[in-house]
Amino acid sequence: MSQPSLIPSRQPAALAREIERQFKKESGDVIAAAQRDASVITTQARAAARRRVHEAIRELRQEGARRLARARAEVETEERARAQRRAAQAVSDASPVVREQLEVRWRDRQSRRQWTDAVARLCVLRLRPGIWLIEHPRDWSEPERRDFIAMIREREGVDISFELAGDLRSGLRVRADQAVLDATPHGLLADDRTVAALILDEIGKLDADAAAYSGRR
Repeated sequence: MSQPSLIPSRQPAALAREIERQFKKESGDVIAAAQRDASVITTQARAAARRRVHEAIRELRQEGARRLARARAEVETEERARAQRRAAQAVSDASPVVREQLEVRWRDRQSRRQWTDAVARLCVLRLRPGIWLIEHPRDWSEPERRDFIAMIREREGVDISFELAGDLRSGLRVRADQAVLDATPHGLLADDRTVAALILDEIGKLDADAAAYSGRR
């Protein structure tokens, strides 16, 4: 009577083990799939994070380059402005000295002769024949005026007269018809841009000579 009763009791136990085995298998499959999904998601997230980091770094670099370019442009602009201010100040400081040196050259007889000879050559080259009025300062002597006439004798059709000009201390002013050749310090320095360029050129030469001398020491 007892033997047949054992068979039914084994079937539920085997079924339970089979269910447990199937559960473990399915759970394992689910866990493995979840792990695979998690790995894919993690990889994608890391890749996305790396892209965002790279993009952020690229943007930072670009912004840094733009800021650096702006800073350099501002520095260059300021440098140019300072250089222009220094140049303007140098010209302003040098202009009275140049004018004074012209006065000094006029007072030196040899330098004055070079000056008036140059004026005579310019008259021959630039002025039309006719009546030329030579305005001069008080210290330009009669012999010097004769030398001036001798310089332009080759020009035909010219009638020269001289006039003492009370406003002149140095240089000559020549009037011919409607033309005026102003070879006074005021006239020679009237072209501000040209005079400034000449002054700055001389300053540059002096600076270069000073640098060369310092390098040889």
